[in-house]
Amino acid sequence: MKYIILVLFYSLSCAAETVHITTGQWPPYVDRHRQDQGCTAQLIRDAFALHDIRVRFVFMPWQRAYEEGKKSEFIGSAYWYFNEKRASEYVYTAHPITSEILYFYHLNETPFKFDSYADLKPYRLLINKGLTYPETLWQAIKQYDIETSEAIYTTKNLQLLLRQRTDIIILDEQTGKVYAKALPDTDQTRLVRQPKPAFINRGFLLINPQSKKYAPLFNEALRKLLADPSYLSRYQSNCSAIE
Repeated sequence: MKYIILVLFYSLSCAAETVHITTGQWPPYVDRHRQDQGCTAQLIRDAFALHDIRVRFVFMPWQRAYEEGKKSEFIGSAYWYFNEKRASEYVYTAHPITSEILYFYHLNETPFKFDSYADLKPYRLLINKGLTYPETLWQAIKQYDIETSEAIYTTKNLQLLLRQRTDIIILDEQTGKVYAKALPDTDQTRLVRQPKPAFINRGFLLINPQSKKYAPLFNEALRKLLADPSYLSRYQSNCSAIE
């Protein structure tokens, strides 16, 4: 009898389907160091749980996460801002899961004041490989011959800035707070965030075409979750909390 009960318990515990989603490090939204793996990871997990689907996130560099998310062992990648190329390779879910304000950061000894992208001309701008930047910024980089360099890991952005390997970086406001908190106070005081946003982006879960059946499931569940004022408030608070 004991054996039968154990088998039954094991069968029930394994009944839920498990799917795998690629992601990168972008705290507090997706963060391998948090117990919930980030506020947006938790949102995605909660949405699929309404359909009795478990989610396992696999962290990797952003560009690799995008490419790996197309493979059959994953149902997609989380999460990404919109561009036409991605829309041709993935199914964008219907509703954004983040709305982010991104800013230019620099050291206090750098006399940068941002009014338009033309103001970047005298400086070195850091671009993170795999992340999304507006077409207007790319056009300005070309038009004004703005010097750029690439970094794979956003976790290195502030260090590259502090070591003067670049002059200006771009981070979401909440991400910037998380990364800055890990620095010594003396380094934190050297950082300046321009008051005018560099740009605003909205993030979406991407579903690969071979797993497109999951897109309407997620869309339906996300609408339910975000229609609940108490859940929406908790989600927004979780995304602004610095642990």
